[in-house]
Amino acid sequence: MLKRLSIKNVALIERLDMDFDNGLNVLTGETGAGKSIIIDAVNLALGERASRELITTGAEKASVEAEFDIEGEEAVKSMLRQNELEDDGLIISRELSASGKNVCRINGTLVNLATLKQITDLLVDVHGQHEHQSLLMQSRHIRFLDSFAGERDRAQREKVAGLYSECKAIQSELLGGFGSEDERAREADILRYQINEIENARLTADEEQKLTEERAVLINAERIMTSLQKSSEAVSGDEGAVGLLSQAVSAMKDISGISTEYGELSRRLSEAYYTIEDIGYTLRDMRDSFDFEPGRIDQIEQRLEIYSNLKKKYGSEVEDVIAFGERASERLGQLEGAQEKREKLQKQLADKEKLYRAEAAALTDIRRTEAERLQRELLSHLKDLGMEKARFEVRIDPLTEPGQNGMDRVEFMLSANPGESLKPLEKVASGGEMSRIMLAFKAIAANADAIPTLIFDEIDTGISGHIAAVVGEKMVSIADNHQVLCVTHLPQIAALADVHFMVQKQDDGQTTRTSLKRLEMEERYEYIARMMSGMEDSKLAYEHARELITHSEEIKQKRRKNK
Repeated sequence: MLKRLSIKNVALIERLDMDFDNGLNVLTGETGAGKSIIIDAVNLALGERASRELITTGAEKASVEAEFDIEGEEAVKSMLRQNELEDDGLIISRELSASGKNVCRINGTLVNLATLKQITDLLVDVHGQHEHQSLLMQSRHIRFLDSFAGERDRAQREKVAGLYSECKAIQSELLGGFGSEDERAREADILRYQINEIENARLTADEEQKLTEERAVLINAERIMTSLQKSSEAVSGDEGAVGLLSQAVSAMKDISGISTEYGELSRRLSEAYYTIEDIGYTLRDMRDSFDFEPGRIDQIEQRLEIYSNLKKKYGSEVEDVIAFGERASERLGQLEGAQEKREKLQKQLADKEKLYRAEAAALTDIRRTEAERLQRELLSHLKDLGMEKARFEVRIDPLTEPGQNGMDRVEFMLSANPGESLKPLEKVASGGEMSRIMLAFKAIAANADAIPTLIFDEIDTGISGHIAAVVGEKMVSIADNHQVLCVTHLPQIAALADVHFMVQKQDDGQTTRTSLKRLEMEERYEYIARMMSGMEDSKLAYEHARELITHSEEIKQKRRKNK
């Protein structure tokens, strides 16, 4: 519910802070006092379109801050979490500058207008003579009917939605995996060429590296042979290192027993001798075995060219080329079995669609039954509200295409006056009639509607006497399950308030400002007496006001006792 509203520099309001309670909160005041400005400020906070003309003359910016109690409002908390916003509470602020800058915040975090509106749509519904409420939108009529039906159609709607999702999944698979027969044939030809090219190459993960190394050897064959020959001669030739080391070893052996130091040196020379001798054998073997075919380098170049060309086409590494071939083989298998699989999926889809249509038809039957009940209840409320000649119909027409919510197009049709034909709801009602129609809908949906706060802006225009009392009692009924804010000029409604605010305009000769006062009981007696008589000090009106408020309190107490 809306706990607090702070307004700054909005039209005639320089600064205003309001604390609201549960139940029925009523705002009254003289014409032009600024009641509509407060509703404009609320709409500003809710994310509705705003004009810079709302900014107080001479001020640089206007701002509104609204604090909500969202305890138990799981849909709102879920939406906050989805947008990575704190969900312990909810404070919404919106600032409009004379330069046109528009700043929205939720719990101190900047958000765009769409996000703000998405969240506030779950919190507040504003109804006024010039508002386009949700019930005026044909697309939302089916939602209201289903909400009215409650558990009666919930299971069937879930069944229909589930079957619709299954149909969409099969359709997606059909569209994603299959083209025309010609398209499949063309793709298969390309895949076969690619697969054959890769398979005929007989690639291995390490062949390219080995060939590259072999090519390097062959290119440098003369240098290699010369180096091996020189190295072998230097190590094992007649005057090579092995012979010289042999002489050194023999010389040191003669004196190795003289001292430990000579013995250690003799041992190290012996080790060096055997090491160099082994190197000499290796060099000789490498020299004697070194050989190559003159045409081998051409063969290597051709093989490496195959690797290079395939990598240009199918991947930067050999592993990528091999993987591409595997994927191509898998896709070819899919295409070659495509017709059989397509026929299987088409049969599955036909079976699911048949089942969907049967369940959607069952849902339509439930909706038609609930539509008749809604018609009866709404007409009963409209009769109470002085529209006893009205006709109302819930029109359910078939859709040409299946949808997640069935195959029904629901539209509310109304004839407000005798002799008028039934027409779409938004085209036939005047402002005052529409307000009472909205009230009738809200009275019906009080237990089903999840929106916690409802605002009615002068819905009592054009009514008086007994009908005014009925309107007030219906608001009290709605306030049993919702927080209600009501702007009214009727004492019969004001008398039923749980909280009564008086809006007044103050003029100091230079500026005109709107202020607000929360009335205590004695002040309510006096104010409602003025509303009834138009006089400041009418004892008769005062007594009438006391009697009216006392009677209103009895009505509310009786309702609460019977709940």
